[in-house]
Amino acid sequence: MEILIILLLIVGLASLIIELLMPGFGVFGITGVILMILSWGITIFKYTFGIGIVLIELVVITLGLYLLIKRLKHMQIYGKFILSDVVEKDKKDIGNMEEFIGREGICKTDLRPFGNAEFNGVVFEVLSDDGYIKKNSLIKIIKFEDNKLYVRLVNGN
Repeated sequence: MEILIILLLIVGLASLIIELLMPGFGVFGITGVILMILSWGITIFKYTFGIGIVLIELVVITLGLYLLIKRLKHMQIYGKFILSDVVEKDKKDIGNMEEFIGREGICKTDLRPFGNAEFNGVVFEVLSDDGYIKKNSLIKIIKFEDNKLYVRLVNGN
């Protein structure tokens, strides 16, 4: 029985690794998860300290994946898994966002609390500091924090 448990765990882990390396539907990932859960289920019900064994396995697997990912970042193969060129294309070069603080603009959408607003012809995703703000309201940027532009309704609206 121990051989079956170990075999299920190893084949499950191998299936998950194959899923990471192969693009596709996810058959290997689903199979891997099912096999690992089966292995853990048998372990829990067969052994007195089964839950402890499963928890130790989870910690070891998590630590192993963390170290593997950390090591892969320093290798050339890492670039094949991460589409960094696509990520770089999606970034907009808008300069220093701090310079927008104090500018007034118009809400292009309702802010609930997120939405879009236009400032001097440039549309940004903004976060309302006041809660709900109606479309076409006059707003002002009050701060830039955690990569978010916070806005507040200008008095008189």
